[in-house]
Amino acid sequence: MSIDIEWARAELASFLKLTELYSPPDPPGVVVFSSRLANRGGGREIVASAQVVEQILDRILPRWRTEVPDDRNKSVNRWCQHREAVQRADAVLLRDAEVREWLGDDSPQLSAAAMHRWVWDGARALWRSGHFREAVTAAARKVNAETQNRSHAET
Repeated sequence: MSIDIEWARAELASFLKLTELYSPPDPPGVVVFSSRLANRGGGREIVASAQVVEQILDRILPRWRTEVPDDRNKSVNRWCQHREAVQRADAVLLRDAEVREWLGDDSPQLSAAAMHRWVWDGARALWRSGHFREAVTAAARKVNAETQNRSHAET
């Protein structure tokens, strides 16, 4: 199963809207001199959206947690790293086919969902943690072991 690009982009856009910073209006009859900023969405709403967005990011940009800086402006907005990763992921979803075509790499994309379960079962944890070489090795070992188990059971 491949990713539904329209759905994913809508979830990413919703998250960006919720985490957008703005200057809240002063209470009626009160003038506050402050540069305080707030997110447009409420905390619970943002956290719920982040739960889905992180899963999208893990699929599109598996190393986003380590490759997208997370130390900028945390005192202003705790969602800075997520927002930058979301913007990058949206660009990938929007322009991936074009970029691959123009850069000469329009080889087919392989989805883990299209793999036999033995392959993905053997590789999943390592792949998600960014250990790609080890994941491929683990997948090969899993397929080899399961094949041997099947061939011994049939004899």
